Amino acid sequence: MDRAELEKLYGRLKGMRDLSYAQHYFSIKVIDDYNNVVEKISKIINENLEDFKVVNAPIYMGGKETNSQSLQSKLLQFLSYLEYGYKLLEKVIEIGSVYNSIVDDELRARCSDILSAPSNFDRVINQATLVLEDRIRTKAGVGKDLVGVNLVNKVLNSDMDRTILLVSDSSEEHEGICHICRGIMLSFRNPTHHFLSDDITREDALKLTAFIDYLLKIINECKIIEKNK
Repeated sequence: MDRAELEKLYGRLKGMRDLSYAQHYFSIKVIDDYNNVVEKISKIINENLEDFKVVNAPIYMGGKETNSQSLQSKLLQFLSYLEYGYKLLEKVIEIGSVYNSIVDDELRARCSDILSAPSNFDRVINQATLVLEDRIRTKAGVGKDLVGVNLVNKVLNSDMDRTILLVSDSSEEHEGICHICRGIMLSFRNPTHHFLSDDITREDALKLTAFIDYLLKIINECKIIEKNK
């Protein structure tokens, strides 16, 4: 399936929707354009979409114009069908390139559906930091009694002689990643595990998720110095 072309056609449909809101009457050619877009999308997704086409629209001005209601009903149904059936929500398209950069399977599995939701993106932060926490714990082989900052302090200790996971032979690089993981637990993990927040946007959630994806790669490549110290 040509996802990029599908997103472009979805954008055209949104433009038609805005036009139908702005004008009570418009050229009958808009109906033809809409039906052509439906046909193109039908070929891309390999589905019969005839039910979404506009037929028998009322014609005025000698066959040159029709009213907006003749298009709105089918158009809004079709937009919803694409948004929920093919994840073509406006914000998901805008941030799609960042989302596609996320490679960790577990992170994608736990966050993709809630990134596509209309709100409550603190849940994304909650799940992403939970994946990071669990990955650190699993890599080090320590028990579930260690969580959050206590886990990081034990497993990713900035003191290379006391750490269980070694990020790098460079003390500065190792210490930097340890501090970053500790900061994520304090600044993002703890608040979203104990409180609800409506202040986190989809873009905010995605950016942090993409960064955690990079940290997961680093954790996966850590050397295990000593388990269960």
